[in-house]
Amino acid sequence: MSLGFSVEALIPRARGGGALRMGLVRVAEDEWLTPGADMAARAAVFAAEPECVQVLPEAEAAVDEVAALLPSSPARGGVAQRRRGEDAEVGGRSLDRGHPSVEPSARHLPLQGRIDGAVDAMRSAASGVWEDLCILTPDATGQYRLTAAALAFPTDWHLAEKLGHALTPIHAPIHGYAEQLASGVDHFFATLQPDSIFGRTNWFVVASDAWRYLPQDAPETRFAHVTAENAGATLFVRCERQTLRRLPQSVAVLFTIGIHVEPLDRLSTAAVARVAQSVAGISSGEHERRAAPFYAEALTRYAERRNRSPELLA
Repeated sequence: MSLGFSVEALIPRARGGGALRMGLVRVAEDEWLTPGADMAARAAVFAAEPECVQVLPEAEAAVDEVAALLPSSPARGGVAQRRRGEDAEVGGRSLDRGHPSVEPSARHLPLQGRIDGAVDAMRSAASGVWEDLCILTPDATGQYRLTAAALAFPTDWHLAEKLGHALTPIHAPIHGYAEQLASGVDHFFATLQPDSIFGRTNWFVVASDAWRYLPQDAPETRFAHVTAENAGATLFVRCERQTLRRLPQSVAVLFTIGIHVEPLDRLSTAAVARVAQSVAGISSGEHERRAAPFYAEALTRYAERRNRSPELLA
């Protein structure tokens, strides 16, 4: 089952209200990442917002693996060479893998230099694909923590607030996550096999088509201009096309987020109806988190008008 690479294709795969669920489907390797995307918007963000790429020391090996996995990512040069040539601790003995091309200074690069190199590699990897990249590594207790990310297009969250945290605290703003979903997500992360890619989709109704969605105003202000008459042009469906895969060498999990945005009037009548039904069906806590009280009535009335008069489609 394919997820697709557009809002129209992703909406049927998204949760339509009710209890939280992962809603995973298998994704083929050749359908893993968005093809043919315009990368200029991502390049602009990475140039202007250096803090949107961060790496903790425990993610260093996983970043190397991601850089090697993505064909568009340039080699990490000296930092990658350092990892291949550095001493390995095995059973208390130091085993030099013996790469004469690696200079001694590279093999003993200070921690900050290694992290700077990992940040550069993460930025390069994420600059070559449409998706944002998040790396989650298991700690000593088996809890997966967000230890590296290149987050150009966030949906109302800041990397600095999530970095280093485990899955349940990361998802704390989602009402019902701890009770309904946390144990299933933890089990999935613990058992995910390296030869499998899984995907899911999430959706939001927003009042902006910005790729980087970090609203600062109150929701009552943000949606004040939206009416049933103009909702087709002023409300947008923002879908996150998410995938998860195990990195076999580091055993970290790579989580990708591809953003797709369309105004309601660019979607089919059936897709608009499903979005309206989904908004009506989400729980009260999620209703407020998604700012639905400030646009739900206009969305419902617009969907009803579209259903009666398909010619409203722009």
